[in-house]
Order: sequence, then C-alpha cells, then structure tokens
Amino acid sequence: MNIYGASWPRPRVAIGTTTPLSHILVSTLLVVALNTIALTAWWFGRGVEFALEYGPMEQTQLFLLAISLILFGCAWYTAEGPEKTASGALAMLCAAGFVREIDVKKLNGPDWYNWIAHQGLQEVLFVGMTVPILWYLFQRRNHWMGLLRLLAAPSAIPLFVAGAFLLAGEYFDSQVVVGTRYMFWEEFFELNGYLFLLLSAWNHWLIIQRRRCTPA
Repeated sequence: MNIYGASWPRPRVAIGTTTPLSHILVSTLLVVALNTIALTAWWFGRGVEFALEYGPMEQTQLFLLAISLILFGCAWYTAEGPEKTASGALAMLCAAGFVREIDVKKLNGPDWYNWIAHQGLQEVLFVGMTVPILWYLFQRRNHWMGLLRLLAAPSAIPLFVAGAFLLAGEYFDSQVVVGTRYMFWEEFFELNGYLFLLLSAWNHWLIIQRRRCTPA
C-alpha cells in the first residue's frame, strides 16, 4: 500500500516535482506570443475577422486541443495509478472539447445530414463524449484520493487557469455576446483556456517521463 491507499507502484518522484526553467521559459514565450498576436489584431481593428467561425483563433484552438489530446494520450500510455486515470480522463475531455469547437451545423453535407445537424447533433455528440468520462472515473473510484492529491499539487495550477478562462469564454458566449461586438473576447478567453490546457498537458507528460527515468 502507498500514499494513495492502493497497491499500484510507488511513484519514483514526488508529486509536484519542480518544473524545469526551460519549460517555464518556453511556456511563458508561447503565452506571450499568442496573446500578443491576438491583441495586436484586435488593436488594429481585425479582431472580428480573427474571431470568425473557423477563423485564425478557432483554428489555433483546434490545434491546441489536438496537441493536448496527444500529450495526455501519451501520458496515459506510460503512467500508472491515479496519474493514468487523470491522463485518460483529460484526454477524453480534450476530445470532447474538440467536438464542441467543430460546429457540425456548418459542415454542409447531404440533406439528411443537414437536417440531423440542426436537430441537436452537436449537443448529442458532446454529451456522448462527456458521459463516458464520468463512467471512466467511477470505474476507477479507488483512485479518487490520489486524484485529489494531484489536483492539490502545484503542477495542476495551469489546469485551473485553463478552466477559469474557459468558464469566462462560456459566459461571454451565453450571456454577453450580442452580434459581433464581443465575439473577439469570447474567442480570446477560449484561446487562453486551451493554451493553458496544452501547458498542463505538456507539464503532466514531462512529469510522467521524469518519473519513468528516475531510479526508485
């Protein structure tokens, strides 16, 4: 038995391992670069153009989600115990987010598809991809205490930041957006949410790799 109350192998490096300076510098550079590009476009009156459906900002969001999915998937393949459960749940969450960002109503197809797409297909797909996450976590309920410890670690901070940005984007989407006036800010918050999700995935993957390479 170990600190998680389960008989999976003891981690070789303590949770919350110090993040390498190079990782911090690259992460900071990525955040500054993407935000500078987006805000510069807004400053010069190109904000709406950047935020249009499947415009530069949404394309970037899809790219960030895809890379996050790959990183969490790779971490799931090599991780153990609660970290494996966390990797799998977050990979599925990235896949659900990817589906959410693809507006099936605008993917023109045969008449039967267009009819289904406008009758709630988007919502059905999203629910169909989020419910399995809850079932997956329920099946691994013996890891819940370990998951709470992972969430309490400093390495989980980017994940909470991502959640805050995505909630802000959802608020703009459902409560504030009128026409195109606030469209840019909705996409801007979502862009940062997916950016910090990527940073969380990258950090998580690095921690898993360091543990595999560190002698017990």
